[in-house]
Amino acid sequence: MSARTVAIIGAGRVGGAIGRLLAQAGYTVTAVAGRDPGHAERARAFIGSGETLTDVVRAASTADIVFITTPDGAIKSTCEAIAAGRGFRPGMLVAHMSGAHTIELLRSARQAGAHRAVLHPLQSVPSMELGVRNIPCSYFRIEADPEAAAAARELVKAMGGIELEMPKWTSDRESAALYHAGAVVVSNFFVALVDLGLRFYQTLGADKQEALKAVLPLIKGTLANIESAGIPDALTGPIMRGDIETVRGHLEAMKARTPELLPLYCELARHTVMVAQEKNSITPQTAAEIQKLMER
Repeated sequence: MSARTVAIIGAGRVGGAIGRLLAQAGYTVTAVAGRDPGHAERARAFIGSGETLTDVVRAASTADIVFITTPDGAIKSTCEAIAAGRGFRPGMLVAHMSGAHTIELLRSARQAGAHRAVLHPLQSVPSMELGVRNIPCSYFRIEADPEAAAAARELVKAMGGIELEMPKWTSDRESAALYHAGAVVVSNFFVALVDLGLRFYQTLGADKQEALKAVLPLIKGTLANIESAGIPDALTGPIMRGDIETVRGHLEAMKARTPELLPLYCELARHTVMVAQEKNSITPQTAAEIQKLMER
């Protein structure tokens, strides 16, 4: 076997997407393993090669690179099961793709003589198809044993990814949690933030889906501004302008009509003040006045 044979353990969205990307880049996917044979077969068919298996030990033993793409809570136990069944060999590469965890989850693979890596794309993967579309050009967190660093970077390159360099990264639980929290905020909380905005229009009687269509051009324009101008320069709006009376009007209306939305609005406004100060669009006095308004 060459060092370009890959086994996918975990037949979900991420496993199917990265399997296909690697196959397109010239890697040979030898096996796709999952607890549900139907899910494993769908992923295998999407990738276009490999054997459909439920035996993770057998699947791992077919390749020199093993991706464990199970849910986060099953990565450690899956790795231990493969190690106990002697599915790992010295010198092979074992990787997981969880942003919230370090290579420590793969300790049993290391004890079996394998090298470890974490390759996490800063990207959402709602389906295998969208994963193949979204992952290329995405940034990745790469963490690897020294012996596996070059191979890990080559795999990311093969998927069309770019390494995010973090000089202050340390391989511990806190670093992984902070890294993952950043991804949660810009992705998951963004969805929640849009939902928050829609609730104001729903209060005024608008249909939620119609309101979403109405704000999508604004969202897309804002994202375009962020891409072209960066942050903080992309910031617009009343806080950026120091328009205290407009902000006061928001608060008074929310107190009267949507008090349940007030606390989160105030928290977001406080952070927006900080961004406006970074942009130098408001004076320290105006910033202090808006912060006091949020406290009241």
